[in-house]
Amino acid sequence: MTSAEGAGTAIPSPAPPAVDVVQGLRAWTAPGGPAEFPYALVLGHLRSVGKHFLDDGLLRLLDGIRRSLPESRDEPTFLRRFLDVVLDKHDGRYDYASYTALSLLTRPAPADRREALRSRDEAVLLLLADLMRFGERASGDTPDAPHGMPPSAELVAKRARLAVRVMEPAALRALAPGVVDAAAVASVPGRTPGGPLAAEILRSAAPEQTLVLSASVQPVYVLHDEYLFLRTLQSFETTFTFMSSALATAVRLLDGGRPRESAEHVGAVADVLKESLPLFSLLATMRPEAFQTFRTFTEGASAIQSAGYKTFESLCSTPSLARLASSAYTSVPPVRERVVNGQATVQGTWHALIAAHRLDPADDAALRAAADRLESVHQRWKQTHYRLAVRMIGERSGTGYTQGVPYLAAVLENRLFPAPDRHSALVG
Repeated sequence: MTSAEGAGTAIPSPAPPAVDVVQGLRAWTAPGGPAEFPYALVLGHLRSVGKHFLDDGLLRLLDGIRRSLPESRDEPTFLRRFLDVVLDKHDGRYDYASYTALSLLTRPAPADRREALRSRDEAVLLLLADLMRFGERASGDTPDAPHGMPPSAELVAKRARLAVRVMEPAALRALAPGVVDAAAVASVPGRTPGGPLAAEILRSAAPEQTLVLSASVQPVYVLHDEYLFLRTLQSFETTFTFMSSALATAVRLLDGGRPRESAEHVGAVADVLKESLPLFSLLATMRPEAFQTFRTFTEGASAIQSAGYKTFESLCSTPSLARLASSAYTSVPPVRERVVNGQATVQGTWHALIAAHRLDPADDAALRAAADRLESVHQRWKQTHYRLAVRMIGERSGTGYTQGVPYLAAVLENRLFPAPDRHSALVG
């Protein structure tokens, strides 16, 4: 299934609300117009037709607005970043980062591991709470767009249960005591009522967080399951940001003669990656026929372009030259450049301490235990990713002109911390 025919509907054409969007934008640009940019109006139309099918005239108008914005010497304003995401296909620079709206969602993680973990937890809770809210509205009289191929009530409930499994550990750390029952989670994970949990999270969201949540869902087509796809990918990316930050700190701690603290950071990465594994089960509820339809319009955006993931793996150990020359790293030039310029890694710093006789056996054992835990969880992560890809796309090529399933199969045996005599390419 490679066309919109699989959705049971024709390829969408611009809906009448496009006229309203144009009028709203012109009113905003006019002297004395509204102070707030009409985000809701633009996003409502975008989700009703899919980003891939936005009207050329509307795109040109949005581009003109972007060009009229004042230049910023520092970070681009939120509106400029928003318009960059909306206009990625129009600009000819559509890719994984723009598809998942990472410029709107991700920020550098705090240096302190606990603060970085809290930032990650809060972001994942918001993303998954919003996903549950979207699912719950699917069976109502006015479901939110995109609403093609709505899920059954049973499927919505299943997705909520799986989202809760990811949310519970984060909620216990980030939310007020009592919102989630710690004893119940320890006894039977995944039983926290999802609706009240999501409602509490969204009720407490600040206005700027609410805007980011809304602005960061820009599907290419009109099928309900693409919302699930985007929110799951964004949850992974938010987790990778924390993992990379924690590993970078682990390297500095090792180099500074604090190996036990470094091991704690590596162990924290293993724990969070393990907590995130149910995201794959959540993603597996996406219906293959829906995925095969909307992925037609995601060509050019592939998870192989995930700079967050490559940063994480390249902080574990230095990739081989073959790996650096492959599309896994040529797809993420800034990450590749850092590696080529000698980025320090956990394994490299660790081995240097051993060679210099600066690491006692007990500290070495602590590091080994943490690295082994991370390696084990990551192997499960890869296997689950591979099985999901087989189910969704079979032997078809991946999006972004990648090899897809054959590529994932080829890297299953690679390791984050390869043995010194077996320094193979890292996983992808």
